[in-house]
Amino acid sequence: MIRILDILKKIALFEGLEDSDLSKVSQVTKERFCPKGTVLFKEGDIGDAFYLLKEGKVEVLKKDGDAEKVIKTLSHTDKDSFFGEMALVGGAPRNATLRTAVDSTVMVIAKGDFDMMLRLNSFIALRIMTALSSRFRAAAPETPAETKLGKLVVAFSPKSGAGKSVFAANLAAGLAKMGQAKALLVDLDLQFGDLAFMLDLHPKRTIADLVENPTDKPEVLKEYLVDHKSGFSVLAAPKKPEQSEMINSSHLRAFVELARKHFDYIILDTHSFFQDLTINAMDMADAIFLLMLPNMNHIKSMHQCLKVMENLKYPPDKIKLVLNREGAQYSRSLEEIETAMKRKADFTLKDSWKQISELIEHQKTVFEQDASCDYAAGMVRIMEFLTGKKFAKDTKKTWLGNLFGG
Repeated sequence: MIRILDILKKIALFEGLEDSDLSKVSQVTKERFCPKGTVLFKEGDIGDAFYLLKEGKVEVLKKDGDAEKVIKTLSHTDKDSFFGEMALVGGAPRNATLRTAVDSTVMVIAKGDFDMMLRLNSFIALRIMTALSSRFRAAAPETPAETKLGKLVVAFSPKSGAGKSVFAANLAAGLAKMGQAKALLVDLDLQFGDLAFMLDLHPKRTIADLVENPTDKPEVLKEYLVDHKSGFSVLAAPKKPEQSEMINSSHLRAFVELARKHFDYIILDTHSFFQDLTINAMDMADAIFLLMLPNMNHIKSMHQCLKVMENLKYPPDKIKLVLNREGAQYSRSLEEIETAMKRKADFTLKDSWKQISELIEHQKTVFEQDASCDYAAGMVRIMEFLTGKKFAKDTKKTWLGNLFGG
């Protein structure tokens, strides 16, 4: 009798998991008997489950004009007797039809059950995401040297309240206003993202609408964006939390691939949870900005976050640690934080809480109203790093004078 654990051990997706962890995966695995001729899924269907062949045979069919042609038959004794593992994380369309050739028994893991297991078991989630991360990198197409693509920037924090969304919005505003760059800000906090509201924007369409009507044409893409008066564009989060389930990693990769051809900078404002969408965003990113506050809770969470980054094998120079609200009352000193983190902060944003709070309340960015505050000065240093340009003092003065009508 074949054990479920023995089957699961064959799957590259579950590499590195101990038997105790595989047992948790087996708990969301359901056995299903399929008579001969049962269609498990059709070519073009959105992947919503992963199948392991326990007993029997299946036929793999591909469209050939108006008909379907059997291209191969697989048995449960074959090494690769499983199908659609990437559906668990990407939800990509099926590239073939699968039909049982004889009476068969399959093991099924539904995507919804799998997602719930990952939310409840952070260690398993990390192991699986590490395996996926390596696979995505290996499968990523090489970009011709002469093709110039926009930089992809991810803003992330393992702890809420770190000022991540404010950082992302002001970075987009600064790159557009001061750097004269084509910048796109994407709200990837899909359930409760509020960047559009924060910026006093009223989008008619969101990322959920784009997913329902995908495009590879830049002029069509623009119809789903809303422009900010500072000169950057925004792709808003879904208007309804339940629409977040519509967006998967395949959608993200396709969208980013198109956007990078038409924007100088794409800034992804993520939510504070390691899952496939976040991992995919980080894999594609040219720079990951990790935001934290100068207190013990944030120090602890960021220390764990950096361990995850290390396990995901991200190059150290891709990860930039940003200490927000440095010098705030009752906060830990920069020296204390760097000692606890066992690394230097790459950038600091001085505490300008009063000014920033007022700007948020009035739905403004620092580059519209209060560009002279310490926070803006820190953002300028980050923009100089990203652009490779130096914004000289006289240039800043001229720009500020224009901004305030001086």
